[in-house]
Amino acid sequence: MSRTLAIVGVGLIGGSVGLAAKAAGWEVVGVDEPAVLEKAAGLGVIDRASTMKEVRGADLVVLAAPISRVPALIRDLAPTDALVTDVASTKTKIVDEAETRGIGRFVGGHPMAGSQLSGVANAKVELFHGARYFLTPTGRTDPEAYREVARFVRQDLGAMPTAVEPEKHDLLMAALSHLPHLMAVALLKVASDISPEALSFAGPSFRDLTRVGASNPGLWSDILAENAPALGEALGAFAGAMAQLGSEISNRESIEYRFHAAREAYDALGGILIESTGKNVEIAVPVENRPGVFAEVTTLMGSNGINILDLYVRHSNTERAALVLTLDAEAALTAQGLLREAGFQVELSQ
Repeated sequence: MSRTLAIVGVGLIGGSVGLAAKAAGWEVVGVDEPAVLEKAAGLGVIDRASTMKEVRGADLVVLAAPISRVPALIRDLAPTDALVTDVASTKTKIVDEAETRGIGRFVGGHPMAGSQLSGVANAKVELFHGARYFLTPTGRTDPEAYREVARFVRQDLGAMPTAVEPEKHDLLMAALSHLPHLMAVALLKVASDISPEALSFAGPSFRDLTRVGASNPGLWSDILAENAPALGEALGAFAGAMAQLGSEISNRESIEYRFHAAREAYDALGGILIESTGKNVEIAVPVENRPGVFAEVTTLMGSNGINILDLYVRHSNTERAALVLTLDAEAALTAQGLLREAGFQVELSQ
């Protein structure tokens, strides 16, 4: 007997949920604008269009609409006995709304996966593979509902479910995601105000630091407004830290200590993916901006048995960038040789 999954909001994230669920054997229905649903059906993201009334009887409902619309969707959905989750990047207000409306099998969710692209046409079945996926149960969450959503996330989406309280989740997102976006906006303004030509002189570090300032304005104004309380707390802490640093600028010893502390914190951040053994090296591979180039590099490593411990993109301009790979030191020389044979330049960072 097939299970029915209803997606409300069939964009990049919702569409990717649909593709993964269909691959896992679910019947997938969608609720959205007619044109979006027509495109989603044509792409094989959903099996058919549906309505809010019908999805109340689905086995699982995923609310994937823009964040500011989710509370209203919860109100429209109630009452329902369906298992319900969402994918919004802030959680406190949404979880409170679900509990207030009596949706007894609601479990808040937030996948740490996405793309600079948007729309159902960019949905990918593997979008969530290996990604952290926050689930935000409370003392009122049905334990069996939590287990079912966690099982769906792990088995059908291929992500790693991680439980965290809604309020803590929002503070984490304020510090790790929302505050950096505001910092990029502010830094770009400061540089532009100093001189209209300032940005033309910017190097890779400035570009990397401010890249997220070019994010979707409507999307991010929505996200930041929804997380205003937690973001205000993070901004206050950041302002205090900057004021403290400002008072120490002329004290070389103090600033050197701050950079040592920052380096330790950054190394701990890397430790999420990389063991701090001292046996890892970074290889930077300059690449042109063309379709498939990252896949060429990673496939070359994988097909030769070289494990990539971590990777990130170091931007220089819109036409060129460097794919930075973290490898075991023993594999570094082999990797360099393979990449050069394939026509890539290689820079050994460490």
